[in-house]
Amino acid sequence: MTAHRRLTILTLLNAAYTYTLHEVDLKKDLQAHAQAIGTDGLRADLQWLHEQGLILAKQPDGVWFATLTAKGGDVQAGLSTVPGVARPEPGSL
Repeated sequence: MTAHRRLTILTLLNAAYTYTLHEVDLKKDLQAHAQAIGTDGLRADLQWLHEQGLILAKQPDGVWFATLTAKGGDVQAGLSTVPGVARPEPGSL
């Protein structure tokens, strides 16, 4: 479940116009994809993805913004793997 949610986060960021989303938008989009999560859980995922170099997580004034990195885009597209992030299903891209 966690690995699939992390892949969904990368996919949502990849679809965003600037490859960046606010945590509130991420929570809403995850819920729309039947992967609802609380704020603390989302922030833990964002921190983990940041530590892996898959996103840049910034927290100005206590709110979180996440930006997809090139490495995160490669993982989201199935071009590379990171343990802890699900691989995309064939044909889902």
